[in-house]
Amino acid sequence: MNYDQLLFSELRLIAVTENTAPLTEENLVKAMTVNAELRALGYTLPAGEIIRLAKSADADTLADRVRSYIGDVKAKPMYPNFPSQVMELDEAVFRFHQLLHYLSTYGIEELTGAPVTRGWLPDMQETEKTESDDTLLDAKVLALIGSGEKYRKPAMKILGKTERMTDKECMMIAECAGNLTAEALAGITVTFKQNLLLVFHAVFAAPDLNTDEKLRTLRALCQHTGDIWKCMDYTLTRSKFHFRTSQKRLLVRLLEQYPLRDFRDNLILSGKKRERTLLMLKFIDFNSYSRNPEFAKAVAELRAGTLRSWESEVKAMVSRKAPDVLDAYAQRPGMMLRHLTYLLRNGYPVNAVFDKLMPHAAELKPQTLVSLVSFFSREEASELTEDRYQETVTLRYMLRYLLQARLSANETVLRGKKVLLRMPGFDLDHSAIRINDKSAEGGYIRSGLAYKIPADVRCIRFFVYWNDKKRVDIDLHGAAFDLQNMPINIGWNAKFKSGELVFSGDVTHSDAAEYIDLDLEKAAESLRSVSLNINLYAGYDTFREIDECFVGIMGVSKTGADIRLYDPKNCFFTHYLTGKCGQMHYGYIDVANRLLVFDGIPNPKGDYYNHAPRNEAFTLNDYLGILMQSQGASFVNSAEEADLTLVMGKPAAETEVSLIDSNFFLEG
Repeated sequence: MNYDQLLFSELRLIAVTENTAPLTEENLVKAMTVNAELRALGYTLPAGEIIRLAKSADADTLADRVRSYIGDVKAKPMYPNFPSQVMELDEAVFRFHQLLHYLSTYGIEELTGAPVTRGWLPDMQETEKTESDDTLLDAKVLALIGSGEKYRKPAMKILGKTERMTDKECMMIAECAGNLTAEALAGITVTFKQNLLLVFHAVFAAPDLNTDEKLRTLRALCQHTGDIWKCMDYTLTRSKFHFRTSQKRLLVRLLEQYPLRDFRDNLILSGKKRERTLLMLKFIDFNSYSRNPEFAKAVAELRAGTLRSWESEVKAMVSRKAPDVLDAYAQRPGMMLRHLTYLLRNGYPVNAVFDKLMPHAAELKPQTLVSLVSFFSREEASELTEDRYQETVTLRYMLRYLLQARLSANETVLRGKKVLLRMPGFDLDHSAIRINDKSAEGGYIRSGLAYKIPADVRCIRFFVYWNDKKRVDIDLHGAAFDLQNMPINIGWNAKFKSGELVFSGDVTHSDAAEYIDLDLEKAAESLRSVSLNINLYAGYDTFREIDECFVGIMGVSKTGADIRLYDPKNCFFTHYLTGKCGQMHYGYIDVANRLLVFDGIPNPKGDYYNHAPRNEAFTLNDYLGILMQSQGASFVNSAEEADLTLVMGKPAAETEVSLIDSNFFLEG
């Protein structure tokens, strides 16, 4: 995926060349025509952006660019008139066709040892599919960004989040780092330190900066020496474990820019990391280039094994039940929060821990608090002892109270406002904010959000298209549970159809497509849930290695010989898979509630049945209630009463605020 495509898929932005020419009626009509084309693809521009497009130099090409970004299913399934052809097939015929197909690929390769590019497919009647389905979903709002800001603003947005970047965000930051000056990068606050690695490396390896410029920039980027050790480890690997003399001197000088206490504390963050730190010290020849004897002494203590980490010291205090251990922890409230379960297991009361944390609420990460609230909210009372249950209830209450105190420190546009909540396409009572467990595949709409399936949608269609220079075999699976909680599996190694689900056939070569359809009307009478899974069976180990793997879920209202199998305007979400896994729970359907959730979670064991809709005990609705209280804001029921309107995606008007673009107001 190129940068412009990532800009579109991850941020719903399109870069355009700004034009100072005056707005004309001809250009405005052209821009409105482009927007009509975008609507046919499932996207739209707000009125202000249509005017901006009319004044840009890109109106003629924008619709074609979007077509290239959104992806396409470029091959036919095994049975071109799917799903009707498959529903009419006798099982013996279907199995015979599959056997011939397998023999033409795996069988021939096994017999001859020669690779096969393309396998046999049945010669089935094909109808030209030109008719478009009804429009079932609201158009997704897009925004424009000037080409002069296409790297700086996205970098600021991504690196400003206090959470780990997704794989695709990492790809974007790598591109941004190559197109921004070191000074511009230094002006960007990197909040989550794991995300600092790419930026640090870009500055460190920049050929056009001298040592002093690099030193100033890296010092501005790194808050403490703990940041430097992480970045140095990353850079050392990418430098193939070889630093030049000037680079060694730079790193030693950088470390000695910080206070001695900071250096000592971060020199040994844990015993586990000691060996890696010693290795890095060796590669930068610290003893040779150090000019501060106190820093050299700390390194000598590390090598001698007499330097103890802060973490080991407080854990030693816990083990001997030192009376002031909670006071020691309170000096590092973030660490205290991360060690919460450790402290509780060692007998420290919930109330005592929170009494120490509460004065430091503003120093804590909201993302960590949301993760903890979500984790402890999932514990079922039936699985706990009475004492443990009471402790968990107290813990949940305390964490929510602490989250509210933390969010109170954030200054947001919600402060003191009357807010209209307008998210008709989402069920907030079944949605969750995922932090540590969010999908690495990214996408503008994050994993964990529950889409309402519109009433006009008769069928949910799961699809994949893939292509590569070599033969690759990708499989789709639908793992359902019926109302008696009995499993039903549809896919290459199971049934090819049931009363509710139908599979288009298992294709084992590249430049191929597969589909699974779920009939929602039939499913409502017989199924509880359906997990939609994708599996890379052969060709590579991970999706990342495939030239193209395009997957998604769409709504269908009409099926028939003339109806297109793929219609981008009705896709709930799509992804070009680039993850480091080969098996994935892609999404799931809560049939009774007519909800669809993008999951995107790796499934290394290939266990399709153990994945069902989560019981989200801490929902997005719960979170928004806490957020509104923390900001002194209130919900209202009409636009006339509201100061602003909160929407899920891109704002379509000046009074609208995007929950996703605001990263759920987790940053402060």
